[in-house]
Amino acid sequence: MSDQTLNQRLSAMEPAEVAAEYRAGRLSRRDLGKFFAAIGLTSTLGPALGQTGAAAADDLTMIIWEGYSDEQYAAPFEAGNDAKIQATFAGTGDEMFAAMQGSGGSTYDMVSASSDLPQRLYDADLLMEIDPAKLTNYPNLYPQFQKPPYITFDDKLYGVNFAWGPTIMLYNPEVVTTAPTSWNAMLDEQYSGKIATWNYPLQIGQYALLLDPKPENPFILDDEQLAQVKDILIKQRPLVRKYWDLGGEVAELFMAGEIAIADGWPYITQQIVAEEGSVAEAFPAEGVTGWSDSWCISKNAANPELALKWADWMIGPEGQLGITEVMNYGITNKNVVESLPADRRAALGMTDVEADYAKIHMWQFIPNYDKWVQVWQEATAS
Repeated sequence: MSDQTLNQRLSAMEPAEVAAEYRAGRLSRRDLGKFFAAIGLTSTLGPALGQTGAAAADDLTMIIWEGYSDEQYAAPFEAGNDAKIQATFAGTGDEMFAAMQGSGGSTYDMVSASSDLPQRLYDADLLMEIDPAKLTNYPNLYPQFQKPPYITFDDKLYGVNFAWGPTIMLYNPEVVTTAPTSWNAMLDEQYSGKIATWNYPLQIGQYALLLDPKPENPFILDDEQLAQVKDILIKQRPLVRKYWDLGGEVAELFMAGEIAIADGWPYITQQIVAEEGSVAEAFPAEGVTGWSDSWCISKNAANPELALKWADWMIGPEGQLGITEVMNYGITNKNVVESLPADRRAALGMTDVEADYAKIHMWQFIPNYDKWVQVWQEATAS
């Protein structure tokens, strides 16, 4: 289909129709970007792909990271459970928390909470306790993912750990011809106007890796260290083309040649490669931060049993293989990991899961998060 024909078709469609076409695989992420740009919603892809009305009794509502409701694993689950997934994409854990807190957890059955978020949700009395006995695939999880501290409170389980991975550096090798080896590349003036970084105060932890001395834990910072990171971010600010919210935005910016270097996730690489774009990944010498994601169920979920089935599905063979193929992320089911070829395990960073996981500074609950928010807002404000 020519661009002109496609644009005419898109212009005649309602957002809900476009979302349905995208979820069915008949429109690409690039097509979606063109549509939302045309109607002025470039930075709000998530809500437009999410709920469009009241949920039916067999609907499973969730607020999640982009990609976690992909048709590859969502469609078989929906067919097998006579259900429909209504997913809203969030750009940060803050958005997830606000959405859950604002409705007392009644709007969404579940959330794909990264390791920094469950403590906040638990403290706000928004989470349902999970009985592992109701999860048929739970015994197949690596022990470290069965009751990790970020989803275990008072020795009770409040999440189902299903995926993990690093935040890495992405770059266009046609522009950045020498592979970057440090996060300092994100501050390099030669890339002025071609840099994108995630718009989330949690990213302070990533830039804290540049401090000298480097903190042992980049998520435990005192006031002096926060001030030093603020100086780094202020230096970076005039060089930034975009503080990004959704991974799809980063992919679009790379494809359009508007950025040459960014922080991001392997899923973003997947999107660019799928569109035959130019991208490479780098793991800076200072180390990387990353996430360990869990399905958490709202205390006031309309469909808690269906939510449990989804969590179980996503730690089972189809869900776990889907995460590796669609997202290029690490997974938590030991049996599935060990079924992968050695070269695939190496590519996913799972040659030795315990050791590979330990190399990443995983996001965590930040007690003085209000200070992080203040620093981020002051440093990145235009």
